[in-house]
Amino acid sequence: MTDLSLLLSLVLAHVLADFFFQPTAWVQARASQHWRAAALYYHSLLHFGLTLAVLSLWHWLSWSMLSAWLLLGSALLIAASHCLIDVAKSYRPGFRYFLLDQLLHMLVIVLVWLALTDTSMAQLLAMAQLMLNPNALLLVLAYLLLLKPASVVIGFVLNQIATPATGAGSGLPTAGHWIGMMERVLVLTLILVGQYGGVGFVIAAKSVLRFSDLRNANDRALTEYILLGSLLSLGLTLVLGIGVVQLLG
Repeated sequence: MTDLSLLLSLVLAHVLADFFFQPTAWVQARASQHWRAAALYYHSLLHFGLTLAVLSLWHWLSWSMLSAWLLLGSALLIAASHCLIDVAKSYRPGFRYFLLDQLLHMLVIVLVWLALTDTSMAQLLAMAQLMLNPNALLLVLAYLLLLKPASVVIGFVLNQIATPATGAGSGLPTAGHWIGMMERVLVLTLILVGQYGGVGFVIAAKSVLRFSDLRNANDRALTEYILLGSLLSLGLTLVLGIGVVQLLG
């Protein structure tokens, strides 16, 4: 079992404990009772057990010379830090704090992994070079551009024309924004893997749904407004996707 396998196994244990083995009732109890919730400590104990199992397996398969006490302490450190981070998160609901919560958990796991494996700076630099090669950076940049920047560009263009009035059945306030971003990410992914037929399927599916909405709306201005936004979103994605494919060769 390699050092990288250990890191991935620790992350896997975290994902299983946090998202698959944690009942919704535990999450709700922690959100309402915070540090007083017994579920918080059950959850931390689950993390401790899975982490210790991973470390023990790595110790056995890699013939590690580390002491059992060090492995036990490492699992305890990950579980205890997880408990403290979750307590802090329980006072700050919201998606941004969820992301921060997960980043902190990952940071603790990586630090423990570095301490146990005695990974050298040269090895870390080699891993960083793999993640920071031009092709990887180009892909990350392409996806990021299709999220908020593309939404800003589309919003700027649409704001140049009068926004049609919407009735009571206009739907969720930000649904269109999120649907547009997910659509662009999906279309870009299909372009990058060469599945242009899938792009056509996405366009056809969206057209059917839009046609149903617009037929009920019976508003030509709204029809043109939505059509313009859809074409802008798709056009930006196609241009960027084809450009990335050409650059990647």
